[in-house]
Amino acid sequence: MTLLNTLLYLVLPAVALIYLFIRRKFSYWADLNVPHAPGSFPLGSMTGMGTKYHMNHILERIYQQFKTVTPAAGFYLTMKPTLMVTDLELVKQVLVKDFNSFRDRGVYYNEQDDPVSAHLFAIDGEKWRFLRNKLSPTFTSGKIKYMFNTMQEVGDECVQCFDRYVDRNEPVDVKSLCAWFTCDVIGSCAFGLNCNSLKNEGSELINIANRLFKPSPIDAMWQFFFMSFRHLSAKLKLLILPRDIANYFMTLIPETVTYREKNNVTRPDFLQLLIQLKNKGTVDGSEQEASSETLTMNQVVAQSFVFMLGGFETTSTALTFALFELANNPEIQEKARGEVSSVLARHDGKITYEALKEMTYLEQIVNETLRMYPPVTFVARNANHAYRLTNPDVTLEADTMVLVPVYAIQRDPEIYPNPSRFDPDRFTSEAIQARHAYAFLPFGDGPRNCIGQRFALLEVKFGIAELLNKFRFTTSARMTLPLELDISGPMMAVKGGVWLDVRKVNAKE
Repeated sequence: MTLLNTLLYLVLPAVALIYLFIRRKFSYWADLNVPHAPGSFPLGSMTGMGTKYHMNHILERIYQQFKTVTPAAGFYLTMKPTLMVTDLELVKQVLVKDFNSFRDRGVYYNEQDDPVSAHLFAIDGEKWRFLRNKLSPTFTSGKIKYMFNTMQEVGDECVQCFDRYVDRNEPVDVKSLCAWFTCDVIGSCAFGLNCNSLKNEGSELINIANRLFKPSPIDAMWQFFFMSFRHLSAKLKLLILPRDIANYFMTLIPETVTYREKNNVTRPDFLQLLIQLKNKGTVDGSEQEASSETLTMNQVVAQSFVFMLGGFETTSTALTFALFELANNPEIQEKARGEVSSVLARHDGKITYEALKEMTYLEQIVNETLRMYPPVTFVARNANHAYRLTNPDVTLEADTMVLVPVYAIQRDPEIYPNPSRFDPDRFTSEAIQARHAYAFLPFGDGPRNCIGQRFALLEVKFGIAELLNKFRFTTSARMTLPLELDISGPMMAVKGGVWLDVRKVNAKE
């Protein structure tokens, strides 16, 4: 009887309470009379994600279902009621016009117990504003040009790596080589590290990045838990990063900073600029213009980490898809190579910072790649306070997540006819002016857009120019066509990989 009584008086009421809590969660948008996609435990409106569908395709389906019905529709991102914006004017309102109402991303971080997680992408409130103001001068055109020589050195190593595959007459796993390239660029420009990923076909930083961007099912579940129960996670003081990865950066960066300061070493990299912000509070001006508001060592570590996090996977993904589309569209590849050759002829055959600025068709190729395959497929903002919408007629509660489905918008056939066709001419100045300004958002927009946008675009553009100048690409028989996204993860990755055959440009046909 004792066991039965326990079941009746404790377990059953607990189960009933959990049931009512879940039911109430998934009636949120119906109670507010907002058009919405229904949800169910545990994935909300994302049922089938990772097993039957890629996350992008589920969000695209919701977008297509409601874009002619309402400027914004509700859905459930796992257990979290989320509002998807389907109207481009409302996108502008959220990201720019009413930015102060949607300033934060709603990303969980734990500054006290996991300081590496308190980086610019995640942090909120006035702490974000302080960091953004301090870091923005480190990403000006002048500062990025300051790092370009380092990028050029890695470019030479990238060509040598491709050469090895050409000499062996082997198809190239382009995603891996692009990852090695971007890892070496980021490692050198962010930390002053010689990762040697291209020489050794892998590195410790590559292994760390793979763990972060290709999480195990259990790690992925934790990420969704942090997203759905951010405040509970904070109360429980949960850690976001695996402890060994956090310790790696909490050891590497302070040791590097200490070495540079003791030995008066300076390097043209992002870490050097962060050291200036730590010691002087500014990266510009003279000693007399130093600010009393400086960065702590923990803040230096966190920003170095997010530079690696934001610059590695996204850039290698964009470069991978760009090379695939050039291989799959030989006439576009030849036109791009012609532009590269023509520009280099005016710059003594060298790919300089100034030469890249003249490669306008190459820029169109990069933009069209980012349209079809945006590395960051949605932009999320959290309501900082109660916010009134007129259509749909609803007052959003504080902390409600608002999502802009970048992938779906950039694949909308009403905005981009025949959206699956790779066409760089969509990004001529005339074509851009003919479209809504918020139909292309690979880096977000507004005050909280991607701070590293200039660096990322330069890196991708440089990588393509360097490779097109030396090699000709065709799709390999080892590759499965048409492309199919790997549904097992949230990133833009191809099932079976991207395999290309590579020949030197001057080789005999």
